[in-house]
Amino acid sequence: MNDELSIEKSLEGLIIGEWSITNFSSENAVLTSDTLDKKTTTNVKNSGSDYDFILNFKEDPKQLTATGDFAITMTGDSDASPFLNSFKCTDFLHELLIGDWGIINSNLYISTDDVHASILIVDLTDTQLKLNIEIDQTIDNNGTDANLNSIFCLTFTRTKQ
Repeated sequence: MNDELSIEKSLEGLIIGEWSITNFSSENAVLTSDTLDKKTTTNVKNSGSDYDFILNFKEDPKQLTATGDFAITMTGDSDASPFLNSFKCTDFLHELLIGDWGIINSNLYISTDDVHASILIVDLTDTQLKLNIEIDQTIDNNGTDANLNSIFCLTFTRTKQ
């Protein structure tokens, strides 16, 4: 028990500071839509660009803020027709990445009055932070409501301690 607490305190000390995103991708991304009597499931890929997004982990009190944005491009083939859709990261992530924070068992917990999130810390060093965020959200896919189920993989580089 004391070892786990010691590791968590060490990780919390290491994550304090400002982190700038350097890469975004997704794993196991599936887009599901219902149109008329037909349910369509499509494997999609998400990639990022135009990175200008910063996380700031503050120590006392433990507050996480997120500023900026980046573009997410979704590609896939639906009924053998390729499609492309663009989003901003704030469409998915902004509310998940602000609020009180703590680390338990390599998971980053973030909470506000309205949102509670658990995010897997894949890697945390002095210079790099990798997070995996499970997404299950209804989106507008070119005029049709669709459900996106995916793991968003974000890589950050430390910009300030």
